[in-house]
Amino acid sequence: MKQLFFFILLLVTIPAFAQWQSVKIDSAVSFQLPKGFERTKTNSENNFVARTSFGTILVFKETDNPVVFPDIAKDKHLKKFYDHYVNRVRSSTADGKITQEKDTLLGDLKVKDFTLEVDSGGGLQLRKFRILHANNATYTFEFLSQELHKDYSAQESNQFFNSIKVKENIDRADQFNTSDEKKSGTNYTWFIVAGIILLIGLIIYFFYKKNNPKLPS
Repeated sequence: MKQLFFFILLLVTIPAFAQWQSVKIDSAVSFQLPKGFERTKTNSENNFVARTSFGTILVFKETDNPVVFPDIAKDKHLKKFYDHYVNRVRSSTADGKITQEKDTLLGDLKVKDFTLEVDSGGGLQLRKFRILHANNATYTFEFLSQELHKDYSAQESNQFFNSIKVKENIDRADQFNTSDEKKSGTNYTWFIVAGIILLIGLIIYFFYKKNNPKLPS
């Protein structure tokens, strides 16, 4: 019976995988999303929302604001920025827990991967993140799913994260961002950037959840 269920599930999900397409968030960064995704774009933001068979994909790009954004001149500053981003996500929910946190590479670029586990009362939700700072912008890639479906959503999650590509002409120097413009309270105000990105993600997610009751809660 279990083998029959898996075979039926495979027949259902294979067509869904065949309908994924390459998407460019800008001239440097691309990834794959299922067809039918939603996109919103402003002067400083570029956001995507997509449904898969067992999860939801969120992608955000936030352009650096030199007035409040921290100077990232060295690897240690980039690491500090990523670590504070993780802490900001952790503090966004009282019952959330960060797992599988690691510093890794996307090509030659340094990124931060981690998972936020949240028990919303209706089951454990897994929110997998990849954070990339490059080209004077912060890119946030997120895959949301229910822990109950993790065996089935893993293939979708892997397909999404493995599809993230950065142009070869973007190198480590493009991850640094220094400004001569005078800042006031830089040590604290740059947390606003991560907070804004996270808030946008929550707003978009709950908006689509309201209109799509089958979204993971």
